Amino acid sequence: MVREVITSKDNTRIKNLRKLHKRKERSRTGMFLIDGEHLVEEAVAAGQRIHYLIAEADYTFTFDASDFEVVYVSAPVLKSLSQLEAPQGVMAALTYVPPEVSGDKVLVLDDVQDPGNLGSLIRTADAFGFDRVVVSRGTVDPFSDKVLRSAQGSTFHISIEVADAGGAIREFDGMTIGTSLRDAEFLDEVPQPDRLLVVLGNEGRGVSGELLGFVDRTVKIHMPGRSESLNVAIAGGILMHHFKS
Repeated sequence: MVREVITSKDNTRIKNLRKLHKRKERSRTGMFLIDGEHLVEEAVAAGQRIHYLIAEADYTFTFDASDFEVVYVSAPVLKSLSQLEAPQGVMAALTYVPPEVSGDKVLVLDDVQDPGNLGSLIRTADAFGFDRVVVSRGTVDPFSDKVLRSAQGSTFHISIEVADAGGAIREFDGMTIGTSLRDAEFLDEVPQPDRLLVVLGNEGRGVSGELLGFVDRTVKIHMPGRSESLNVAIAGGILMHHFKS
């Protein structure tokens, strides 16, 4: 059987896929692209809704791809779609399906702007048992390429939602804490609750005053050195490890 291979970068399907690099198009279609073997394998294993796989003509799948539509493309066409310096031969177009979670440990992110920070926080939440992440509408898109690559597949292991951060805090049935350098207690003084929601803030201003007004307690990390603050992803890692499941 002769395999049909798309060789034109101007192919309509390819042009439509390329549009998914923009947040507006991802929001409109509910679809996004993932790039590389690891992310594709993680998405398949997690039962994500894969519309189709995109692969180079001579690519050999490491899993059973018979249940999926595969769009075969030439190497130049794949490179036009990929945002990797060295494409790995396979991508996928999918719609995110959040897994069922307990929601006992929740991370809320208030206008985090750096994709690397957001991806690292998602990955760290996954590592330490925070199975639900709520990102404010002012936060960088969790389904952008840089965030997805930084999260390393953890996107598919936990529930991620873009929502009103204040509403998520007010509706949570359990202890809620936010980080602040003012009028805050040290992290070590906070008890270990059964249900917990942690709020982390923007890289520049921290958690907004409005959101701090909603939480039960404000906390800070004891830092005996001379630095006045921590990167939000590092601070989040310390907090989530402290309260790990």
